[in-house]
Amino acid sequence: MTKYFLSALLTVGSLLGWSQSLPFDFENATSGMVGYDGATFTIVSNPDTAGNSSSNVAKIVKVNVNDLWAGGKITSVSSLDFTTSASSVLSMKVYTTEPVGTIIKVKLENPYTSEVDAVTTVSGAWETLTFDFGIPAPYGSADLVIMPQPHTNGGGNTFYIDDIEQKPGLIATPRLGPPITFESGTNPRHLFDFESAISDVVPNPDISTANGSAMVGKIVRYLGAPWGGSKIEFVNNLDFSNHPQISMKVWTNAAIGTNITLKAEKPFWGEERSVQTTKTGEWETLTFDFTNAPTDMNVLAFMFDFVAGSSNVGDGSAASTFYFDDIHYSDIALGTEDLELADYSVYPNPASDLWNVNDPLRNIEQIEVLSIEGKLLDIVHSNDASTIQIDASRYPAGVYLAKIFTQDGEQMIKLFKE
Repeated sequence: MTKYFLSALLTVGSLLGWSQSLPFDFENATSGMVGYDGATFTIVSNPDTAGNSSSNVAKIVKVNVNDLWAGGKITSVSSLDFTTSASSVLSMKVYTTEPVGTIIKVKLENPYTSEVDAVTTVSGAWETLTFDFGIPAPYGSADLVIMPQPHTNGGGNTFYIDDIEQKPGLIATPRLGPPITFESGTNPRHLFDFESAISDVVPNPDISTANGSAMVGKIVRYLGAPWGGSKIEFVNNLDFSNHPQISMKVWTNAAIGTNITLKAEKPFWGEERSVQTTKTGEWETLTFDFTNAPTDMNVLAFMFDFVAGSSNVGDGSAASTFYFDDIHYSDIALGTEDLELADYSVYPNPASDLWNVNDPLRNIEQIEVLSIEGKLLDIVHSNDASTIQIDASRYPAGVYLAKIFTQDGEQMIKLFKE
C-alpha cells in the first residue's frame, strides 16, 4: 500500500512541478539536481570530514575539456529572494584541490536576474564562501546555478559543495551620486562585482601626499571575462551636462600604459571612457571626459586593464590588483561626502587614555579598532549608551582606525593616540 501511495505522490509531483526551498544539505536525495554542459552533479560521501562533519555532500565534475562553463544547477527553488537584509547573502561550503584563487560563480536563472562570484582561499580543505546579493537584491528566479571555475577548461576538475543557505546581510542604502570616497558612507556592499572581479574597501596601501586617505577601494581581477570589474548604482543620474569630467585616483603595480576604464550605464546602454596609467607603484589622478554622453545614466562601472576586443584577462596577481579612490566631478572640489550614516564624533582626539565615540541615535552595533595597516586590534561592543568608550591606553602613540558598524552600514573614523 505504501509503495503505491509513494508512486502516486511522485506522479502528482511530476505533474504539478516540484518546488523546494533553501537550505540544501545533501544528506538525502535532492530534487532538481542537474549537470549541464557535460558536467556531472551528484550526491556522494564527504571526502574530508575534518572541516565539514556532513556525511554526504554534492559533487560537480567538469568532465569535458572544452566546456568552460560547465556546472550544476538545482531547479524549481522557490526561495531565491534576496530583497531583504535577512536573506541577502548566499552561503556555501566548498572543497576542491584546484589552486587558491579559483572562482566559484553562483548564478540565478529562469529567468536570469544576477550572478555573483567568490574566490577560494584554500586548496584541499573545506571553506565557506559567501555570495552577497545585497545589490541589486534580485528575486523571482527558480533555478540556482553553481558554476565552478568559469572561463576555464574542464577535463575532470572536481568540486564538492555543501550546506547552501541564505544568511543575513546588509542591503546598502544607494549612494546619491559623486563624490565617492571610502572613508565613510560608501562600503563594500555598494559595489557589485561582475565577471570574476572581486572588490573590497581596504586600508590605503600607500598613504602619501598624492592620497592621504585611510581607506580606499580595491579590485582584483581573477581569471574571467576581459571586461570584469565592479559597479556602483546612484539614486540620481550622472550630471554630464554640467560636469562632463570625472576624476579618480588609481594605484597599481601594473605596467605604465595600463588601460583604466569608467563606464556610465543604464539598461541596455553604456558609454565607456578609457585613460592609460602614467605611473606604477604610486598614486595618480586620472580624468575621464564624458562630454556629449547621455545624461540619463545612474550606474558607474570600474574596469581595469580592459581593452575593447581584447582577450586579456586577470590572474589574481599584483599586476591584476588595482586600488582606486576619490571619484568626483573634476570641476567640483572633493569635500565631505553626503553621508547617509549618523555624524559620529570622537573626543578627545588625539587621546592618551580614552576615546569617547558619540552615538546620538544609539545606532552603533560594534566598533572595530584597526591599525593603520588594517590589522584588527580590538572589538568594542555597544552598550546601548549614547557614548561608547575605547581604551586608548593599550596602544602606542600613532594613528588608528575605528570601523563603526550600524544597522545602516559602516563608517570609518581616524583615531589619534598621543
